[in-house]
Amino acid sequence: MIIIILALILLFPPAARLPQMSAPREVAQAREMIAQRRYDDAISKLEQALDAKPGQPDALMFMGTAILYSEMDLLKAQKLFEQSFQSGGGAAFYVGHSHEKLGTDEMSDYCRGWLYLRKGEVEFVAADSDHSFRLSYSEIKEMKQNRISKMFHIKDSNKTFNFRPRSGDEGEVLLTLALYKKFAR
Repeated sequence: MIIIILALILLFPPAARLPQMSAPREVAQAREMIAQRRYDDAISKLEQALDAKPGQPDALMFMGTAILYSEMDLLKAQKLFEQSFQSGGGAAFYVGHSHEKLGTDEMSDYCRGWLYLRKGEVEFVAADSDHSFRLSYSEIKEMKQNRISKMFHIKDSNKTFNFRPRSGDEGEVLLTLALYKKFAR
């Protein structure tokens, strides 16, 4: 009998040992649509995901991102990001990450990717390079707007990471910084 139980445990491990499921397919598709600037398509996919599972953190997060970029409705986007954060998610911004020291708002050496603000951390996931990083809020020495108003930076004890928001709008910079301050509490 014990051998049968052990065999069943090996064949069908307890749920705690199973790998975590990835985001629903609709959310992953919507994230790619946002990167491609197909905001209306992304919103439709995210509405499907939220109809199937209301309050899903990643769907709320990317809905905020899609609304931000399609409508530039900062308040609506902020509300969705805050709902996502309360559900265990956060905020996502598609940004350009400069690889150079900046003296102007023009970047010539950069990569694009997703900047995530979540409980306890900031993560940059580069789309096409190895410039990704993850920092806990305690590692961040400074996150603020650059003197060049349409950009912002994150400093840890060793590096400064400069970013330009996709929209190129100062409002997106200010929203990113406001959410960082709110989530870092």
